[in-house]
Amino acid sequence: MRIKGIFETYSGGKQLWLLLCFLLGGTLLAEFCTTGIHWIGGCISNEWTTGTGYLRTIQGLSALCTFLLPAIAMGYCCSPNLTDYLSLRRVNNPLAWPLTAAGMVLLAPLINLLSLWNQSLHLPAALAPVEQTMRQWEELAEQLTQTLLSSDRIDILLANLFVVAILAALTEECFFRGTLQRILSRFHAKPHVVIWTAAILFSAFHLQFYGFFPRMLLGAYFGYLLLWSHSIWLPIFAHFINNAIAVITLSNDALQENYYLTGEIPAHELLPYSLFALLSTGLFIGINHLLRRQLSQ
Repeated sequence: MRIKGIFETYSGGKQLWLLLCFLLGGTLLAEFCTTGIHWIGGCISNEWTTGTGYLRTIQGLSALCTFLLPAIAMGYCCSPNLTDYLSLRRVNNPLAWPLTAAGMVLLAPLINLLSLWNQSLHLPAALAPVEQTMRQWEELAEQLTQTLLSSDRIDILLANLFVVAILAALTEECFFRGTLQRILSRFHAKPHVVIWTAAILFSAFHLQFYGFFPRMLLGAYFGYLLLWSHSIWLPIFAHFINNAIAVITLSNDALQENYYLTGEIPAHELLPYSLFALLSTGLFIGINHLLRRQLSQ
């Protein structure tokens, strides 16, 4: 029985259900592996299971099982060619890489302002307990991130870059842009609708309401990079740049004091920073206009 490409002719709805099944299977596999690693690690050393090395291992394993394996499974079952399905094509124009990197740097100030606005939002008074719970969850997630990334040791920095920047970018982009965005295109012919829908789902999946809108904007930009380049490698690269900046910033005390990097803008600096963000956004638009021209050649 031929399995490769067996679900290629399935409707978008059926393929979406199939993706959800693979996602559930990947999540269960991640939980199973995590339990096994925790048990083995506890037998060897209880200290290891409470350290950052354990957290990195679990995070990397979870990313592989939850995002990459379902994407590969979908590519295998829904296409005769996995490379074409996940858009694993080369980016032939060498200028695309520095232009994408410049675009990510120029987008950062707008992302920071959007993050400040997002964090200032409040739910209706009737949902105050829900808001309090969500903020507690996000504070806990921030504390875990600080614990994982706050070290200036070069070996730990490289390990964090591999797990948080390289692995996260590869696995999440293959799932959300390479697979989910492709499936959503079966529901709607307009790419803008597809890209923004995938971006909304991408941000919602992270379960962090007070970072929802900046993450949605980033997801949309990654989606447009895929649309323009027809290659998953460009959004992976952009995703890597975004995460790598965060990893490097949190690993260095001096960089953490730079609000241009952290986005923790003091009230008296908000107006000049907003003007700076406006200029940066204008340059971002110009850079991406040039990028689209280069990719269309």
